[in-house]
Amino acid sequence: MDQKFSEEVIVLANLIDEMNYYQVLRVNPRASLGQIREAYHTQSRLYHPDRYFNYPDGPFKQSIYKISKRVTEAYVTLRDAQKRGFYDQQLQQSGSQKLRYTEQSEQAQKKAKVEETGKTDKGRQLYRQGMAEMKRRDFVAAERTFKMALAYEPDSELFKKLCEEAGNNIKTDYKIK
Repeated sequence: MDQKFSEEVIVLANLIDEMNYYQVLRVNPRASLGQIREAYHTQSRLYHPDRYFNYPDGPFKQSIYKISKRVTEAYVTLRDAQKRGFYDQQLQQSGSQKLRYTEQSEQAQKKAKVEETGKTDKGRQLYRQGMAEMKRRDFVAAERTFKMALAYEPDSELFKKLCEEAGNNIKTDYKIK
């Protein structure tokens, strides 16, 4: 192994925490699954710890382990369409600041999305029903539905806002003949 490669590995290991998965695998964010797989195999062969098993422990070997782990992490995330979509969404929302995918971050986002439409099954069901009634411009029914949803989730600001919005859209200018 030449000295130049050893230095490059150590520098890469120091920079890898600032790189997103596409940079780790050295592929374009619009790369196909085949291109991602090929890039993974290339990077994995180059940085796999078994390739350097006979070298003494030290900064070089620690760097190889770190890079290998991140290459695998990138591949596991980018090869799964659902995880890749979530990761791409995180990158876009954070302006490339959120660089690592974790199951916990995905679960937290899913939980926030669920709570956005209701915390209980009945609350979510009434939310969907009320939104359908709003779309049909049946504001009386929508207001009634959101009031029922508030019975299940009285602290929901979303349901309160939607109930008020539906109530404000009810026409009250009826003329008595």
